[in-house]
Amino acid sequence: MSRRGASSNPARVKAQVAALSPDAPEAADGDREIARRPTLLLLCLLSMALLTVGFAPFDQAWLAYVALVPWSLAVVGARVGRKLLLWVYLAGVAFWAAGLYWLTWMAVAGYVPLVLYLGLYFLVPAPIIRRAFRRGVPLWLALPATVVALEYARAYALSGFPWFYLAHTQYRWVRLIQVCDLTGVYGVSFFVLMVNGAVADALAWAVLVRDPAGRRRLRKRTLIGAGACAAAAAGMLVYGTWRIGQRTTSPGPAVGVVQMAFPISLYRAGAPPEEVFRKHLHNTAPLTDAGCNIIAWPESMLGFPNMTPAWLGLDPAARDPADPSRPRYTPEQQEAIEQYQEHLRALSALIAEAGCPLLAGGGMRQTAPDGREVRTNSVLLFDRDDRGRLRLRGRYDKMHLVPFSEYVPFREGWPALHRLLRRFVPEVMPQLDPGQAPVRMEVTAGGRRFRFAAPICYEGTFARVCRELVMEGGRKRADLLINLSNDGWFIYEGVDPPHAGTELDQHLVQYVFRAVENRVPVVRAVNTGISAHVDSNGTIREVVSHLGRRKMVAGRLVARTLVDDRVSVYSRVGDVFAVAVSAAAAGLAIGVFRPRRPKVEGKARKGRHGKK
Repeated sequence: MSRRGASSNPARVKAQVAALSPDAPEAADGDREIARRPTLLLLCLLSMALLTVGFAPFDQAWLAYVALVPWSLAVVGARVGRKLLLWVYLAGVAFWAAGLYWLTWMAVAGYVPLVLYLGLYFLVPAPIIRRAFRRGVPLWLALPATVVALEYARAYALSGFPWFYLAHTQYRWVRLIQVCDLTGVYGVSFFVLMVNGAVADALAWAVLVRDPAGRRRLRKRTLIGAGACAAAAAGMLVYGTWRIGQRTTSPGPAVGVVQMAFPISLYRAGAPPEEVFRKHLHNTAPLTDAGCNIIAWPESMLGFPNMTPAWLGLDPAARDPADPSRPRYTPEQQEAIEQYQEHLRALSALIAEAGCPLLAGGGMRQTAPDGREVRTNSVLLFDRDDRGRLRLRGRYDKMHLVPFSEYVPFREGWPALHRLLRRFVPEVMPQLDPGQAPVRMEVTAGGRRFRFAAPICYEGTFARVCRELVMEGGRKRADLLINLSNDGWFIYEGVDPPHAGTELDQHLVQYVFRAVENRVPVVRAVNTGISAHVDSNGTIREVVSHLGRRKMVAGRLVARTLVDDRVSVYSRVGDVFAVAVSAAAAGLAIGVFRPRRPKVEGKARKGRHGKK
């Protein structure tokens, strides 16, 4: 073929124009690419399967270090990037749909949009990582920066969903996770992703790149990535060994925990409040001579769904029948009050016998100054005064409510949208008001006073909420956390025996990291399980169990806590590490998508040879 014919070949001209395009991929000529769509989908699904097995309750932590390698190879090796995005997104949706299957027992209407939304957290990083690789950025930097930034964003977006962070796979490797008191949970996620990126980088250059120059760079890139991962691992393990070896603890309060097994459903009637209360009372009796300094019942187990201070007799005006300001009640209300008073007398007798206060959860309601009825999900600390009368020593109202469950957004700012969304939330789920401030309560043990905070259920999964409960004014204000939860929502009763969902295992994992981040022991009292004692180094010391089962069993434990004098860097400065990584990820995204100017042959020759 003549020279002119070759130069006018349409296919060749198209290739030359594409090569000059600033958005053209920068892979070398002849590089292998993954063209088959089934292969791309299988690689993505393989990663999702490995990730799933890495998390609780399967606990195959080592798989987390390679779980995202197939996904990364699909992202950087796909021939057509636009088609890849569909498979990446669908695989992400499949991961979340399988991992959150237990939500279908509670709210199918919320489950579907949630998993569709969460699938975006696999879709968004894919084009950034793909472009970064083709611009020469090592995957052991691009992958952790991008994914950790999105983990941090997920903790805030739509009120936050801090579930299935890569760090959560490592909760049993206690020495490794001590770095959380510097970086928060995100530091461990960053390391796990670094290893994934280094392995994927080496495989991508070995399998996909044919360019001899690229092959020569393979060894250097592999060694640098492996060296960075090894240095990070060594640093984390040395730091963890030092932190665990410190002698900074002293005896704290002994917390008695009561666990019962009452499944909850929106569609079937559960156990009546009277039965719930009586069985908790009965199961607490063995703890009265166990040397407890405080006894904890799970969230909402008082059996009082709509308590008010007056109904509980804790309002002085309600105690005196001759007081003219004493409220007047209907016969139905009066009957409920008499039942509550009977329960309170039983609580008073229990507290007198145990010689320690009782911490329990229930729903409270009262009238705000503007006349509006306010309902809260509350933790109440009961004790007896000097005259032997029951008193309420402390109360904390849950600050971070569960969206589309405990509250529907936009009630104040956008009432019309609020009413529309409210139709998708069952009417039996009362809409609550958030607490306005963190509260610390006190308990006495060994002649010392200890302060504790009591995050309620889901809000304890938020690092920022627990940090706010522990710290104030740059000082550590809480010596321990006592978490009251009700995970009875995640029990499937359609089989015999009822199946306890994996949510219960995954919920416990969160508190391992809250303990390390703030250097406080955590004690959990959970309906249906898993109730546990976690020390300030993140070791799960003991759990309520029966015949090897931790879920859907009734039992007790006495957590003899050790309070920690250390004040962590994370407690002082918060998510500085995550913010820095997010800023780096934003810079990376801007940099890799910025168009590059094509080289002009004449200018290049002028630069080499000077003016003509």
